[in-house]
Parts: sequence; structure tokens; C-alpha cells
Amino acid sequence: MARETSISPENDVNSDCRESGVDLPSRPIWVHLAFVFTILFMLLHVYWAVGGTWGLPLLAQHEKAAVQAVNWVVSVIMVCGAIFILALNHPIGRRVRAWMLLVPIWIAAVVCISHAVYGFVTKALYLSGYHGAVDFPVVPGISAARAAEANHLSAVQDLLVFEPCFLIQGVVIALAAWQFIRTLEGRRRWGTSMLLGIAVIDVFGVLLSLVGMRFALS
Repeated sequence: MARETSISPENDVNSDCRESGVDLPSRPIWVHLAFVFTILFMLLHVYWAVGGTWGLPLLAQHEKAAVQAVNWVVSVIMVCGAIFILALNHPIGRRVRAWMLLVPIWIAAVVCISHAVYGFVTKALYLSGYHGAVDFPVVPGISAARAAEANHLSAVQDLLVFEPCFLIQGVVIALAAWQFIRTLEGRRRWGTSMLLGIAVIDVFGVLLSLVGMRFALS
């Protein structure tokens, strides 16, 4: 039997969307994992925000003030995201409309997974010799040899570390929301919309690349 926080039917604004036929795990493991991964990745952004440089591409290492400001903003956004994730397993998640939680979580999951898919493909192409797959910005005052070395390292780090992190983050967030949805039809719609969202973003990225525009910072 699933163990849930008790809440009266009159306070459950999503009660009409529940379906008793969907079995729930005894513990909301995906919510917990999504929260933990979000906090861990937030700490990485805090590291960059306070001046850390490991893992940053060459241009970011030479524009520290802007990079630090951006990472402070991202850190705050991730804290807010962690709160939304926890709400999936909190009584407040039954007192607000489901879409108020699911829309921002859907956006986060789709962006993370599509970023990973696009990154795996482009960085693999770059490392295989097709350097046009990734548009690393030119950094003034840096020799071509130094830039090539730094860009190669950045592509390796992205492929082995950061893109897997994006993929893990997106998948656990998506599963946390999937666990929150209690109807079979709702779960099917969730999965379908996720796949469509990922496809649209990655196709958009490919089209931008084909016309010579940069899709991502790296």
C-alpha cells in the first residue's frame, strides 16, 4: 500500500484527476532523487558563482564577472526548482492546481534532456574531427594552439561529465512528476509531451546550426 500524507477531499483540488488503479511506491523515490540531484548541481553553480573555474569553457574563464552573475541567477532558479520538486510530495501539492507544479517541472525536464541529447551529438562530432559541430567563441589574446587544446578539453568534459549530469537531472525530474500524476492517461500525456518537447528543441538547435547561429554557449 502507498503511504501518503492525509488530506481531506475538499482540500484536494486535483481529486478529479486521481485514479485509484495506479499503484504508488511506498516512498516517493523519484521526488527524493530529483531534489538531491538539483541541490548537488546547484552547488556546482555556486562554485562557479564564487569564482571557481573548473569545467568552464575558455571564454567563460575570461569573463568571470558575467559568468559569476549568471551562475548566481541559475543557483537561485535551481533552489526554486528544488522547492517545486518537494511540493510534489507535500500537502501543498494537493491544494494547488496540478499544472502550476507540472508546467515549470516540464520545462526544466525538457530543457535538461534536450540539452544532453544535443550536447552528446555535437560534442561527439567535434571530438571525431567535425569541429563545425560546436561553435567555440574566439577569445582575444589566446593563441590558436591554446584555444584548440582548451576547446578539446571542454568538449571532453561536456561529453563525459556535464551532458550526463543534464540527462540525469532531466530524467529524475521527469520521473518525479510522472510519479505525482495519478492517472494512466495523464502519465501517457506526460511522456508524449516530454518526447515532443525534446524533439522540438533539438530540431530547433539543428536548424540554428545549419544557418550558422550558435545554439548554446559552448
